[in-house]
Amino acid sequence: MSIEKTNLAREALSRLLRMALPDEHDQLRKALRGAESYIDALGSVYFQNPFFRLTDKEAAALRTGIGNETPLAGLVSARHEATRASSSRYVICCMPKSGSSFLKVALQAALELPTVSLTSFGNTEISSLFGMNPREQELDELALVKATLVAPQGFIAQHHTRYTQYLALQIRAYSLTPIVTLRNIPDALVSFDDMMLAWRTESGPEGWKGDTPFALPRHYPELSPDVRIRLIARSLGVWLIQFHLSWLRGRRQGLVSPLVIRYEEDILNPPRLIARLSKSLGLDAGQTQRLRAFAERPDPERSRLNVGKAGRGRERVPEEVVAFLRDYASTFADEIPQADMASLLG
Repeated sequence: MSIEKTNLAREALSRLLRMALPDEHDQLRKALRGAESYIDALGSVYFQNPFFRLTDKEAAALRTGIGNETPLAGLVSARHEATRASSSRYVICCMPKSGSSFLKVALQAALELPTVSLTSFGNTEISSLFGMNPREQELDELALVKATLVAPQGFIAQHHTRYTQYLALQIRAYSLTPIVTLRNIPDALVSFDDMMLAWRTESGPEGWKGDTPFALPRHYPELSPDVRIRLIARSLGVWLIQFHLSWLRGRRQGLVSPLVIRYEEDILNPPRLIARLSKSLGLDAGQTQRLRAFAERPDPERSRLNVGKAGRGRERVPEEVVAFLRDYASTFADEIPQADMASLLG
């Protein structure tokens, strides 16, 4: 290879490490083709750039070069298969207490797909038992690979995950369909407080191991209602604003286009929810009928609907707490529309 071609290949390799989208990769591949070290170069990129994808021929050649019987070759095979398979893969990225469990089970009933965890190699219940709840619920690539191979026909996942560009690239790489669920923040705080009171009352002195990322004192159930709400407003309440802001930024960025489901408008209005999901997800008649059957008569235990009422926050959340959250949200007034401010904090 000439010096000029060698320099072009080095430049292409350097750029491949920093490019995330397949179209960008295809253009840069051209400068590497024809070199004796072509597969070695692609392998170097593959193991450093989490969004670089191989063709079937390249994946086979890389596995052969590694040694087809080695564990690393098996990892290449599993990851390659997971990113190329085409199926119905839904991830509900949700505010806590936004009706997301109801939505997950409704979709499971309609689509007849299993639910999976995309944050842990294990299942959600067992991982929670082992103390996973306090972690931020970021998607784990090993969990993604496992889920796509174990459930090749598709799956439904539900996680409290804020938007990041990295998440968007994961969604694109693994062909996920994102659904975002929102709820009025004072209402969400009240519902969260109810849940944590029940959890902490039943748990022992190490109940914090099962908490969410929003740390609570050991004596949480003994605190007065106003004190509890003030406490969680400064952690969960701020996080909920950040959650909404992150997905607003994501939609403007345009890498993904999530379906947004609002608790007050959709979860509490089954006919509207059925119509929106059927149209947006392209459900057939049978799927729509199964969705309707569940949405109109949900299993209360599986769907985890608590009181299922809008406006509880106005009754229980002190005005100074709402004012604090409005003041925080106003910092992002140039990004959060006034209508969103009203629905989130009204």
